[in-house]
Parts: sequence; structure tokens; C-alpha cells
Amino acid sequence: MLKVHFNGFLVDMDYLHKPKDRHTYNYRRLVPADLRKHYSGREIIKSLKTKDESEALRNCAKVNKQIENEFARLRSGLPKDEEPTKHSLGLALLERFGIHPEKTQHQSSDSNEGDLFSAHLEEAFENALSAVEMDALRWDPTLADASKLPLAERAALEILKGKFSLNASEYPAQFLRLKGREDDRKFKKDSELAVKFLLAVLPDKPPNAYRRQELNELISHHVGLGLSTGSVQKRLGMLRSMFNFVARELELDDALNHPFKEWNIPKYGEDVIDRVDFSFDQLTVIRNAKDSKVPEIHWLIHLMLDTGLRINECCGLRREDVVLDDQLPYLLVHQNPFRRLKTKQSHRYIPLVGSSFSAMIEAKTNASGEWLFERYINHNEKSTKNTSAANAVNKRLRSILGKDSPTGHSFRHVMQTRLREVGCPDHIRDELGGWNKTVSQSYGSTADLLNKTNFFSKAKTVNYRVM
Repeated sequence: MLKVHFNGFLVDMDYLHKPKDRHTYNYRRLVPADLRKHYSGREIIKSLKTKDESEALRNCAKVNKQIENEFARLRSGLPKDEEPTKHSLGLALLERFGIHPEKTQHQSSDSNEGDLFSAHLEEAFENALSAVEMDALRWDPTLADASKLPLAERAALEILKGKFSLNASEYPAQFLRLKGREDDRKFKKDSELAVKFLLAVLPDKPPNAYRRQELNELISHHVGLGLSTGSVQKRLGMLRSMFNFVARELELDDALNHPFKEWNIPKYGEDVIDRVDFSFDQLTVIRNAKDSKVPEIHWLIHLMLDTGLRINECCGLRREDVVLDDQLPYLLVHQNPFRRLKTKQSHRYIPLVGSSFSAMIEAKTNASGEWLFERYINHNEKSTKNTSAANAVNKRLRSILGKDSPTGHSFRHVMQTRLREVGCPDHIRDELGGWNKTVSQSYGSTADLLNKTNFFSKAKTVNYRVM
């Protein structure tokens, strides 16, 4: 079997294949006998999607790494299409030998299960260590001794000794799994960005291994590079949530003692740039502007203008969420498989008046399927295209008002100003914006909706002063 080094990759040339009747290269490999029950055929064949040999070699190495990981998952008792974590690999290996984690502290040393696992561990040591190292190995190996073992064996040994730990880089995968949010693209991105933020400055190690001095260095570094104090606060908050949640769920008691529980960001909030809100005259210009060439953009702008909805709340609306044939037209903002809400309070009824009512009539009439804004639905990832929608809205606003136009998010802020001007109570403004922490019993009732409709109607024409 010929192996060559190419651009840092070790490539098995036997896996690189070019069919006689095709120009592009394939990855081709026999399935090991012990794993064939998991595959439909005796071979794995994947197109490398290139005619270039150099590129084919690079792609072949990447595919082979994926296949090797797949084989490792299967041999550890895990599904082949799931990325294993250190913890899951260790657990799967222990379960293979009938050792249950909750009983590891009381596991009998002379049990049949324990003997079988010890034999497996000894074999793993023999494969990983030199003869000299094996001679020096203690009968009861330490975690330091296990540093050269494969990941599954090392994790299993750590679990058995009650010393299991995860490095910071391993937390996002566990966080998503334990939260049941593996398919939440934004949540995944935020988790990974937080760890990237950490590892850009500090080494990868368990949370409790970091020191407060390192935390302060992390903050100083990013603020010094120009990252806003608000963004630093957001990243640190995600790290704290992730470290605490995973440590509690996996009972990693030592990991809970980390410095990310509290921090000090010098001059926090002093770098905030005041958001520019729409003036009354600007809103009037927007109302009277010609329709956009893309109807969805026009509807989004006019919906946000007279509701103050978030862009993701708009994009995730379905036809059934909009009720137009009621005495008091309204829409229902609620969570669905394609859109998570920012808070529990984001679930609410929103009256439709003025521009928002007209926009929803047009949107619902023209919608051919389930979604009002099909253009901004990503069916493959089961999510909304919030960034694309926001960019399109902002571009359209600049074409109407000029390059200094406020952004679409300013509709949300100025709606609060407009409601305040017409005497709308704080708790109702908070409910309409999805900020209220204690929802009243009348929330969503006919009387409640009428009250809110009246405030929205007054706010539609009020000539307010920009703060």
C-alpha cells in the first residue's frame, strides 16, 4: 500500500481512483469486514469533483479523514453520521464492556467486566507505547501514562478515575447536543465564535485551568484590536453559559470552578454609538415611496414600520399566522421549526394597522405556499435568511432616503418613541416589543388587542420628536 506526503497530508494512493470512462477522480475504498453491515456495498466510492491531480490528492486526504472518523464512530458503538465527542467515545467504550458510568466509583476490581476492560486497556497501552515505556508502566496507570492512548481509551480511563475533563474547544459540540440544538445554525455559530474568541489569545485547556490574569489578558487583547465592549461582553456571556451548563450536565465538578463567572471590562458601554432613528418626515417619505422591484422587500419595510417587529420575526411568518378577516386584524408571533424567538416574551399578538395591514394583505394574497416571505426561507437548513433580508431592507432604505438612512432595525426603536408620545403605558409597550417579563392575564384577549390597536392607530400619525 503506497502512502505519500502531500501538502501536510498523508495520502493512501490506493484510495485515489480515476475511472477510464471519466475525467474526474474518485475516492475508492473497501469497507472493512467488521463494518460491512453498516454499508450497502463492499466499497465506498465518492467523487472528488476535480480533474486536477494535485487537487484530487488534497480532496482524497480530506475524504479519507472523514471516513476514518466514521469507522472509529462505528467501532465505538456510535452512529456513523454523528461526530463523536470525547465524552461520548469514552462512554461508548465503557458500555461495550458492561461498565456503567454511574457505577464506576463502586466497580469491583475483580469483576468480569472490569477484567475485560483492563485487558483491552493493556492492549491499547502495548500498541501506543514502546517496550521501554511499557516496562516502566505502573500496574494502575495514571492519566499522565494514558496521554498516548487513543481518545476513546483515554476518555474512558478519565471517567473511571473521576477525572474526566474537556478542553474549551470541545464544549460547543457538547453544548449543542445537551441543549438539543444541533440544527440551530445561529446558536451553533455563536457557540463556536465564543470559543474562537477565547482561543485566539489563550491556549486550549479545561475551563478551570484558566486564571483570572488570562481572562483579563483576553479582554484587553480584543478591546485593543477594536472589538466593541458590547461584543466582548456577548462572547464572555456565551462562554460562561456554555462552561456552566456542560459542566453541570456531565457532572464535571472541577470545571465549574472557572474564572468566567464574572469579569470586568474597562469602560464598558462607553464605546456605544447612538443609533439614529427615523424622523416623522422620513417615515412619511417611506410610506409614499414607489413599490420596490422585489415585493417582499416592500412588504418587510412596511410591516416593520407600523409594528416594530424584529427582522427574523417577520421572515418567519407563515400565512396562518396572519389573521385579516377579524374585526381587529392581527398577526401571531410564535416559535416554529424555522425560527426561534429571542425570549419567551417574544411570543405575542401584534395588531395590524396602517402600512403593516396593507403589506400583509398583499403578502398573504400573493403567497403561494406556507411562508409569507418565501424568498427568505432556507429549507435545507430549516432557518430564515435574516442577514439577507436585513441587507436588502437597508439597501432599499438608502435608495429612498440616501446613504445616511437609519437601518431597518431603527423601526423597532422609533416605534417605542411613537407609542410613548401617544401615552401608551410601559407594560403595553414592552408587550408589543416582546420585552415584557410578566405577561398580564388579559394578554391576547379581545379587550387587550383592542387597546393595543388603538395605541398603534394613534402612533401611525403622531408627529414625534427624535430623541
